[in-house]
Amino acid sequence: MELLYPHEHFSCYNYDKGQNAAFEILKRKAGDIIERDLIDTEIVFIVNGHFTLSYSKYLDLDITKGKILFFPPGSHVKATLIDDTYIIICRIRGVLQLCDCLPFEKLYREYGKLSEDEFYTLDVNKRVDDYIEHFVECVEDGLRCSYYFRTKMKELFFLLRAYYTKEQLARFFSPLMSKNSQFMNLMYKNYRNVKSVQQLADISLYSPSGFKKQFNKVFGTSASEWLSNQKAALVFQDLNNSSLTIKEIAEKYDFLSVPSFNSFCMNKFGLSPGRIRKETDIKNRDK
Repeated sequence: MELLYPHEHFSCYNYDKGQNAAFEILKRKAGDIIERDLIDTEIVFIVNGHFTLSYSKYLDLDITKGKILFFPPGSHVKATLIDDTYIIICRIRGVLQLCDCLPFEKLYREYGKLSEDEFYTLDVNKRVDDYIEHFVECVEDGLRCSYYFRTKMKELFFLLRAYYTKEQLARFFSPLMSKNSQFMNLMYKNYRNVKSVQQLADISLYSPSGFKKQFNKVFGTSASEWLSNQKAALVFQDLNNSSLTIKEIAEKYDFLSVPSFNSFCMNKFGLSPGRIRKETDIKNRDK
């Protein structure tokens, strides 16, 4: 349909004009590589296509059409497209909330012990498929108001709440599942911009002792160990997917020397950086 009074929409300061828009339609050809560092929480709908996904500790996950993916802020993702691919990206700014009667804190209490050893996806059902189709049509008409996007995000979360089981939702949102999702959101959104636990504590506005207590309560581990594990996930992706040399990766993550980087990898992965790359090369040749 034709958008009425388009000049009023396009000139409004609420019109979403920039990069990293709240809603993005992405169509890419087979053979393309999509590699991004995420700033916001993202829910991604695979409308059509087929690709392999590398994210966090996962490599070459097989992703097909009809799936819904979830990524917390600060994630590094790489998709290698096998077929022409059509995806919809919804970026969520602020604290996630399903509905007033089912906060994430309640999901955590009931399902917080679920395994996080899998990358869990949801299947697009009929209601969500209809939602996506209508949303895309309006955006392509030119309806890109930030207020509209926020309203549609609320609708999406109501649909997830209404048409998926609590266990499915707990598994899907497990990267941000905690007793205090706002604190966890803040940590995920900022950990890539800090070099120390102290800097992370400063962002949180907690006292040092309060931050330590809150972090352990929410993540079940110390901030230093958690930061180290996040760095390990980023290093692992770079070793497997980037063209950077081992020395360049060591410098990128502020290691004092290549030997110290080597020790870090041996501690985290049981393999040297060079060995990790060799094993990836062997797997790629065997495909």
